[in-house]
Amino acid sequence: MSSKRSCLALVLSILTASALLAGRPVLASMPDSMFATASPVKGDIPGLLKWANSRPSDSATVTILSPKEGERFKAGESLYVAVSVTGVSLGQQTMHAEGCGLANSGKGQHVHVIVDNQPYMANYADGSPFPIGVLPEGVHTIRVFASRSWHESIKSAGSFKTVTFYVGDAKAPSPIQPGKPLLTYSRPKDVYAGADAKSILVDFYLSNAELSSYGYKVRLTIDGKSANLTEWVPYLVTGLPPGDHHFKLELVNKSNQVVAGNYNTTERTITVK
Repeated sequence: MSSKRSCLALVLSILTASALLAGRPVLASMPDSMFATASPVKGDIPGLLKWANSRPSDSATVTILSPKEGERFKAGESLYVAVSVTGVSLGQQTMHAEGCGLANSGKGQHVHVIVDNQPYMANYADGSPFPIGVLPEGVHTIRVFASRSWHESIKSAGSFKTVTFYVGDAKAPSPIQPGKPLLTYSRPKDVYAGADAKSILVDFYLSNAELSSYGYKVRLTIDGKSANLTEWVPYLVTGLPPGDHHFKLELVNKSNQVVAGNYNTTERTITVK
């Protein structure tokens, strides 16, 4: 299947869902496309669409080479993380990425590196030291997972890893509790302009929990309007006007209460131009 044909199918799927939201006649999507039809999500967020996993057969295995679990560094030291990836070629474009209507990295596939709960940094080099800067004294965590070139996390077993380490003389338990439900915010971030702003990817990595309409859910709030996400798939936000927009992702239980955990609520502000 050609890249042009597949990308056209994605555009048609978005138009289909947008038509449903607006009550207009629906365009037929291409049945043989790798892209599943985007569909409206119930809730108060206008233009929010569910997009089934774009390449469900993809898998990746990520290994954190350094730092090691529990490793201690001197205060003021410049720190690095090294990650090894199999199953995905870093620095190469994901098949059918070009022209698909989503913000896409010209540098190709990469690893999202999240220090503590800051916005991720993109690492395109397999196995090489990747700078994360000088961190304050205390306990710190790194979370990493493989990403397609359009910044969607690869949601396969082994794609996500964490490590806890220390700077200075700090003694504290890890902010990440093994085996406990964990939500990792990925997208959106930063600035969207032009064609990249028409469909904005909402994506996250989920650990030790399954989403459903009657159990765990991810509550997405955009500019004060909310919707419950009941499937671990990427989502799209369409039609955001120019300006700053506030996003919040929360992992909630069946009673819609936020699940205990240091990273289970994350907020970001993005800019649309």
